[in-house]
Amino acid sequence: MHGHLISVNLGKARGVPKHPVEKGVLTPEWGLKGDAHGGNWDRQISLFPIEAMALVPKIIRKTFEENAYSENLTIEGIPPENLRHGAILSIGNARIKILEIGKETFEPPESGRPYIVSREGRFGRVVKGGTVKPGDLVEIVDEGTLDPEAPKVVLVTLSDKGAKGEREDISGRFLNWYATRMGAAVLFSSIVPDEKNIIRETLIKGIEAKADLILTTGGTGLAPRDVTPDATLEVIDRQVPGFAEAMRMESLKKTPHAMVSRAVSGIAEKTLIINLPGSPKAVAECMEVIFPALRHAIDKLRGDPTECATEL
Repeated sequence: MHGHLISVNLGKARGVPKHPVEKGVLTPEWGLKGDAHGGNWDRQISLFPIEAMALVPKIIRKTFEENAYSENLTIEGIPPENLRHGAILSIGNARIKILEIGKETFEPPESGRPYIVSREGRFGRVVKGGTVKPGDLVEIVDEGTLDPEAPKVVLVTLSDKGAKGEREDISGRFLNWYATRMGAAVLFSSIVPDEKNIIRETLIKGIEAKADLILTTGGTGLAPRDVTPDATLEVIDRQVPGFAEAMRMESLKKTPHAMVSRAVSGIAEKTLIINLPGSPKAVAECMEVIFPALRHAIDKLRGDPTECATEL
């Protein structure tokens, strides 16, 4: 899999926007020569996959100045879900190893640039120096390794048009990005029509594959073919209503239409299943709400005996 380098961006001081340059020199000792964020640490170089801009609402995206969202290196052509921890990228005659995905941020999704760069940026070290410039080929030469204890995830998109190839599965890609951030191993992802029997069979396939988590997107409303919750209720043993309730509460802050959601969440054997809405924007908003609790829930299903309570 390969893409190309869109821009090389230099920040001569911390806390100020980076600006594009014609070319850059990468060194293992520093990162991007002349950049204020370089040094002997695991975040000496930053990289941003332009495809992640799809997470930003169009109305906000239109307000961005050119290169306003850039990190040291902006690339195109490699899906963010493939840029995982431990992956090594060849860019020109240099190589970079990804060591972190995203960073802590207090910016809300509506803030646009700070949010998307903070959450989707990749950070790492230069493992082989060289000169890079826009247009250089970018290739993954080592896909990295997953933690053997990584959560096993199944992603299911419910869409009649998507199953026919008539609609791009942006919502499914969003789920894949969140799985990447969790460090999860995606067992499989499917796009299936809004048919209850097919949905149920797909969920059962994920349960039999010993998935820790199944995330579905689509089919949670009141339309006659919105049957995802019905199929889910047929396979779960116990409901875990907190996830669905939290998503509805957050969505109600933005639209009263959240009240028509019939999404459910529950457990089938040791698999947690959560229904999410179908629109990409709603998927991103809802995943932000439930994401902090997912790994804890998975650990509990796996038998983690530690107390859930936090100390005062």
